[in-house]
Amino acid sequence: MSVEDGNNTKSQSEKIPVKIAEILPIEQSSGVPVFTREMLRKLVESPLLSACEELYDKNIQTLSTSANQKDIKNGTARIVIDFDSLSDENKEIGRKLGNILKKGDMARLDIEIPVNKNSTAQEIKSLAESIAHKFKKQEMIWAPSYTLEQAREIYGIDPNEEKYGVEAFADLLYYDKERKLFYLSEEHARKVREKT
Repeated sequence: MSVEDGNNTKSQSEKIPVKIAEILPIEQSSGVPVFTREMLRKLVESPLLSACEELYDKNIQTLSTSANQKDIKNGTARIVIDFDSLSDENKEIGRKLGNILKKGDMARLDIEIPVNKNSTAQEIKSLAESIAHKFKKQEMIWAPSYTLEQAREIYGIDPNEEKYGVEAFADLLYYDKERKLFYLSEEHARKVREKT
């Protein structure tokens, strides 16, 4: 076999699409708070990753996602967004894209993407990206923030115990000196300060 033949074989194998039936689920990723964009790589299955990164860049909170072999049975992959944290404009967009589900005090936007055993990762990726493109960038309103007293309380310390100052939480939370608030990450603090 010539070198050319070998290259042709390689390029043909690279073109074989990955089917959703081959994608294993990322278990226990639902409900995990996302502190950084990089965390999405560990929590979101590959067909939905770029769409979720775009949503994160637009300050939209994704609560859970699924695009794996288990979804063939139900016929849908999905992206679930915190509906309550959307801007009014994005709420209107969301209403056209999915179903709003109320659970207790919380409303979630459930966006379904049809899948079957022949669906490829690329097809799902393209559909998910087209959904993400429709949303607009909004202010970051869902990043939790804490005062020094709240941070003490979270870690089981009396809120008025002054010997535990800002530096006591330096390895646990990011402190925004300008706002005098703790955030889960420096990235969250930066996103909150951004003007849209």
